[in-house]
Amino acid sequence: MKTKWKRRERLLCLATASMLAVGLIAAALMPCGTAHAAPTLDLDRECRLQVKLAAMAMEEGGTEELPDAAIDLYKVADAEKEEGYDTYRFVNRDGFAGLECDVPLGDPDADGRELWTSLAQQAAAMAFSDAAAVSPVVEGAAPNTDLAPAGASGLEPGLYLMIVRGKGLEREDYIEYSAQETGEALISTVAYSDSYTFTYSPQLVALPTKEGAEGGIATSDPGDWLYELELEPKFAMDGRFADLRIDKELTEYLAGSPATFVFTVEAVLHGSVVYSNAVSMTFDGPGIQSELIADRIPVGAQVTVTEVYSGATYRVAAGSAQAQTLTMANGDAGSADFANIASFRNVYDGSGREGAAITNHFEYMDDGEGLIWSWTQDPGRTPGAAD
Repeated sequence: MKTKWKRRERLLCLATASMLAVGLIAAALMPCGTAHAAPTLDLDRECRLQVKLAAMAMEEGGTEELPDAAIDLYKVADAEKEEGYDTYRFVNRDGFAGLECDVPLGDPDADGRELWTSLAQQAAAMAFSDAAAVSPVVEGAAPNTDLAPAGASGLEPGLYLMIVRGKGLEREDYIEYSAQETGEALISTVAYSDSYTFTYSPQLVALPTKEGAEGGIATSDPGDWLYELELEPKFAMDGRFADLRIDKELTEYLAGSPATFVFTVEAVLHGSVVYSNAVSMTFDGPGIQSELIADRIPVGAQVTVTEVYSGATYRVAAGSAQAQTLTMANGDAGSADFANIASFRNVYDGSGREGAAITNHFEYMDDGEGLIWSWTQDPGRTPGAAD
């Protein structure tokens, strides 16, 4: 029969002291007159850990999505009994020898949280180092399940580095480094759903642990040791963004001056304009050009690309359209199945008019009903025209 969880321990990430301090401090003795003493620490007992991830939405009423995530656990230190005390200390494992994790810790105040956040960052840097000789004891585990090494029913007591990252991603694709004022790089990892990016911080987890009072674990906590733990990592959430490509084909070209084409791009998501821009392409002969827009256009947004100017000599070809609408999807712009493409084709209109050089000035302005892209054109002298 599957062991029931003794207690749902809802603890958040960022290496909070509420998951760590208890492994470093002795619980106070039970006061005289109590009916029984709390069970003493048993380091021969296996521990169990679950990492709970829930479906989330960016805004109220939005689509809830679950990140496609996997869990890695690195064993940072073993647990060694402190003789004469009902507690244990950490003994670093190979690969984490330089980590000062066996430190005294009092009440889990702001300084304590900052300490363990820093230690989690240091442990992650060691684990992710190119020269690292450490491997996860649990790799690619599914969230919302019991985490245990392959072939084992539980985890050995000790200190673990927990990494939540995108399932199936290479390391260079799920690790992010952000510069800090101190000059050091802050490590985070990402996982994705269809529309969202979930960002997690490395987290240290001590097993077994104890239940703490509100706000953290007190140094005098006489409670029972907890060998089964459930964590609900905290995360940052942002929308996913995708690239847009505009393909333009000019089948015929009338020599005389460059041919300039102007397009507006507007993206709408949940009824709001989330992106608006204008781009141009200039041809000096027939052929095909592409313009890649790698700005922050949200996945799921409906994008309308409109060719608003094609000069005096060219017109939209049969089978093409002056305005095209598509829904932004995830995809690599360099892949063969990239779908975020608006394609246009123009032909010479046969009028015999030679093209004119035009200078386009773009301005994002309020027309009284909202912000729009506006441009003014300064036509140059048409070749062959009378003075």
